[in-house]
Amino acid sequence: MSESKLKVLVVEDSKFFIKALRHKLRVFKEVEPVFVENYKNAQAAISAAGDGAFFIALLDLCLPDAGNGEIIELTHAQQIPSIILSSSSTRERLDYYYSRGAIDCISKDNTASLDYLISLLRRLLLNRHLTVMVVEDTLISRKILVAHLSRQFLTVIEAEDGREALEMLDQQGDINMILTDYNMPHIDGFELTRRVRKSYPKNKLPIIGVTGLGRDDFAVQFLKLGANDFIHKPFSYEELLCRVSQNLEITVLINELRQSAYRDALTGLYNRRHLFEFGEALYQDSPAKKAATILAMIDIDYFKKINDNYGHQVGDEILIEISNAFTGYVTKQDMVARFGGEEFCIILKNTDVEKAIERLETLRLSIADQAFLVDGEKVHVSISIGMCRALHDSFDDTMQAADQALYEAKRQGRNCLRLDQETQD
Repeated sequence: MSESKLKVLVVEDSKFFIKALRHKLRVFKEVEPVFVENYKNAQAAISAAGDGAFFIALLDLCLPDAGNGEIIELTHAQQIPSIILSSSSTRERLDYYYSRGAIDCISKDNTASLDYLISLLRRLLLNRHLTVMVVEDTLISRKILVAHLSRQFLTVIEAEDGREALEMLDQQGDINMILTDYNMPHIDGFELTRRVRKSYPKNKLPIIGVTGLGRDDFAVQFLKLGANDFIHKPFSYEELLCRVSQNLEITVLINELRQSAYRDALTGLYNRRHLFEFGEALYQDSPAKKAATILAMIDIDYFKKINDNYGHQVGDEILIEISNAFTGYVTKQDMVARFGGEEFCIILKNTDVEKAIERLETLRLSIADQAFLVDGEKVHVSISIGMCRALHDSFDDTMQAADQALYEAKRQGRNCLRLDQETQD
């Protein structure tokens, strides 16, 4: 197993459950499960792995050599977060487990428990890369929220009121969720939600409203102002876990759906639809910004022969490799899209003609030098490039100018770069 993988300790004596869980955990390429069947072997595994080695532990509480839940005391002492796998638990026992570092308790009697467990693990793995802002003026309430969210592997930042929250959001930017109280000085939760929604839609930055005032109309008002969800104080840790996880999951699903609408399924590049949306937005920029923008149409030379000679699967693999090469030659402000078939478009921003030519020529030469191994045979491909500045009356006109320059590159022998007439002048 790779040392970079996250170790998950599984303490379970049921062979049936172990078999099912082992199969389910295969979906996580970044996870290395360590299975043990009793308390003694769990002690040995933790000792052998060393401090901080386990990302999380999945615990059966009724073990052959420790039938009264002693295993959770062991993981708590070693500061290993845990998920409890139990047949049944009282409210008192659940509260005890949570006091000992449990993230969640899952009933093994439920036929859907394994699916929920895998969903929870997936959520926790993703949470390591997410940041949540807690906006709450009462220190004790804020620290409770921070503790609950940190237990879910979320990075948490704190703001005392809406004004500080807006300042932090403006400075930091990469925040994935906001939990905000209503009653705060300077800017309350309603006004904070309203202002955040001016810049961040619900699918980009979920907001959960929180209040202890006990009025149902507060929930309605939060939702009308753009909050994704609402929670009343006092709330249980479990309710917070479910609401936060559900809203983060919905946001991920919406963004995945949005990405699928804008991405080419084969190469992962932006598709033609997004290219034109990007281009139309580009033409809302100032003349100076448009003058510093370069558009290039690119075609893989004689690509039909590759498909005819080696098959479409090889052709697809070459398309993917070349797409990856294109991505490596653009910056975050630039854009590369698959226009259709073997044709691509690159938009370079904040550059001039000379620098753009240098970058695109470097790309062209690197593609020509690259060899694709097909059944032991080295296959070379080349690209033709048509380039122009974004000085035409519309994005469509700019595309046509670049396409005409591409036609000239093909007419003059392929594997070359040509400029449109206006860019040459």
